[in-house]
Amino acid sequence: MIDYKVTDEQIKYAKDLVHSCNFGQRGRGDGNREQQFVGILGQTVVADLLNLERPKGGEGFDGGYDIEINNKKVDIKTMGRTVPMQEHYVHNFIGYQAKYNVDYLIFCSFNKTNNILTICGYISKSDLLEKAKFYEEGTIRTRDNGTSFRTKAPLYEICQKNLHSIDCIKDILDGIR
Repeated sequence: MIDYKVTDEQIKYAKDLVHSCNFGQRGRGDGNREQQFVGILGQTVVADLLNLERPKGGEGFDGGYDIEINNKKVDIKTMGRTVPMQEHYVHNFIGYQAKYNVDYLIFCSFNKTNNILTICGYISKSDLLEKAKFYEEGTIRTRDNGTSFRTKAPLYEICQKNLHSIDCIKDILDGIR
C-alpha cells in the first residue's frame, strides 16, 4: 500500500467537479455527493500520480471505467474512512457494476481526518468476482468496531490481502497488462 498526502488543490478540484457535474448516471448505486467527491478525489490523485488526464465530468456515463493503462480499462474505487487503512479491511464493489466492460480495479482508501489517500492495490475484475464474497441487497454487514449496516445494493467485498500489493506507483503500470 502507498500513502499520499492529498493536496488542497486536488481537494478543491474534486469538490468543484462534483458540484458542477452529476456523476450519478448509472441509475442505481450512484452514491451521494460525499461518496461521489471521495470517488472523484481518488480518480484525480491516481491520474496525477500516473501522469494521466484528470476526470472531467459532464460527458454522461463513462462506461464503467475511469482510466486506461496498457490498453486495459481500469475502474478506480475509493472508500472514505476516518482511520488509516488496515490489512484486514475489505473493499466494496457494487454488484450493479459487475456487468461493465472493465479489466481491472484499483482500490483506494481516503482518510478524511488527515487527507491521506492510500492506494491499496489492484485486481482483475475476473479475479475479484471469483475471490470476493457476495452479499445480496439488504444483507446486514458488521464492521470490525461492532457497528453494522444494511447493504443498499448487491455488494461484493474483497479482502485487502486478495489485492495485488503495490510498493510504488510503477507496480501498477507493470502489473496491469
